[in-house]
Amino acid sequence: MGWLSRGIILVVGLVSLTLGAFFIWIPCFGYLAYSLWSATRKRKVYVHDGRKERGAPKARKSLFRKRYMVAGAFFALSLVAVAAGGTLAPWAFLSAGSLILISGIFNRGPSFSEVEEVPDSILLRRRWLPFSWVSLVEVKFGTRQMSKALSSVGAEVMMMVSSEKVSVYLPVSVRAFSASSAESRVAEKLGPVARMLSARGAYALPLESKEAAAKLDWSLRPVDVALEYGRDGVVSLNSTPFDVLVLAPSAHLLESAAAYVVAPSGRPGHYRVPARGKKLQSKPLLWEALEILSEKHAPENADALTDFLSSVSASRGESLGDRLESGGQTRAGKIVVGSVGSQQVELTRPQLRAIVRAYG
Repeated sequence: MGWLSRGIILVVGLVSLTLGAFFIWIPCFGYLAYSLWSATRKRKVYVHDGRKERGAPKARKSLFRKRYMVAGAFFALSLVAVAAGGTLAPWAFLSAGSLILISGIFNRGPSFSEVEEVPDSILLRRRWLPFSWVSLVEVKFGTRQMSKALSSVGAEVMMMVSSEKVSVYLPVSVRAFSASSAESRVAEKLGPVARMLSARGAYALPLESKEAAAKLDWSLRPVDVALEYGRDGVVSLNSTPFDVLVLAPSAHLLESAAAYVVAPSGRPGHYRVPARGKKLQSKPLLWEALEILSEKHAPENADALTDFLSSVSASRGESLGDRLESGGQTRAGKIVVGSVGSQQVELTRPQLRAIVRAYG
């Protein structure tokens, strides 16, 4: 039934409400409420490997206009209730319409996912939560077995896909009153993760604030992830049209997931960290999801930074003077540094401090 038919039903319901014909307006408003609810629950059917599954991935449409229509209906009900001599009903309908309208305004307002640079650090500060900080850590792979390295990471994983290559990042969130305290807490949280990754051929590289912010200068549009529908829910990851995928595990299970397509930022300089997405009712293994993804997406190739981090990790426990070799400083203020048996690389001072803290 289309919107015109629903509009007619709404008019009939309003008229019957003024006449006191409850046996007419109750079914009318009941049907309208059910149709609005069911519109958010519909799933398309798609075919994958010859089998039908529910939950075709699709970009989510904004409900902003529908929200105005629903709010208008409640305002109209409030006027009708006033005309009928009601006392509590007008205020109830007016409050419901106002809440729906305000929720739409908030969706267009400031976002708590926005972050801003913190100069000379590896931190990004939450724009509207001044004591909340994020550090974006890139995972450098010395192995092609992405699932082996990440399956036990125990932390939120953000994957950016480009030309069937995938870049993997770990958003490390902490709360602290100052930037120095936040960096210390990031190092504490990153240490066990870095050691776990290095034992499996992958290495953690904290990004400098400006570089991290540049990677988050985008506009994101959510895409449905069909992980819960059909016998092979995780297989749908290879047919989901995403540019960014966020996986949030709990132990070995995938607790929540979110997928996004990227568009050029309409507000340059407004950096956003992708949200985790909704919790999954049927939680697959993180390893299973990573195995499916690795069939189509390979990690970025190892480079000089990968070799440097590998050497720093392998020489853990030795004195810092024996592990690092200074190569001077660049005109941009970066430090040129090498480790035993690795090429020299360029790092900012905050990056080098974070690496030494994480790898001990």
